Amino acid sequence: MIKAVPFIQTIGTEKFKEFLLQPFKTEQLDSNDNTQILFDDWKFTDDDVYENKNGVTLNFFSTYYVITKGSNTNPNAQHFIPMPVIIEDFVNDMAKYGVPLFWSDLVDEKFEPKDYLQKDEIRKYFETLLNKMGKFNELK
Repeated sequence: MIKAVPFIQTIGTEKFKEFLLQPFKTEQLDSNDNTQILFDDWKFTDDDVYENKNGVTLNFFSTYYVITKGSNTNPNAQHFIPMPVIIEDFVNDMAKYGVPLFWSDLVDEKFEPKDYLQKDEIRKYFETLLNKMGKFNELK
């Protein structure tokens, strides 16, 4: 899975920036219609509630949404946040509240890894890839 990070943590390509400026829709988490799913690991339960395997719940309302994410000190911690307008708003919110967020394969198909990976992870990504191919010595 590809970790979604805020745009400011990437190298900042214009193509990826344009993508992140698109409107956010809850259906991008899990969809029963033609909306393309952008984020892995979320399942629609009911009444605009989405859950992931880590026990995080997102409950969407008309102007805000609630992140329910427990911790050792507060097992039912809730954060009330204004509804994200664009995809980047949602990615930033998840990073701010420590909710793991992963891009779907669609992002990998549309963009190069250098577009969406965190700046510090790009070299590691290509080193790992070349190592798997038995060509580690070609990266210099």
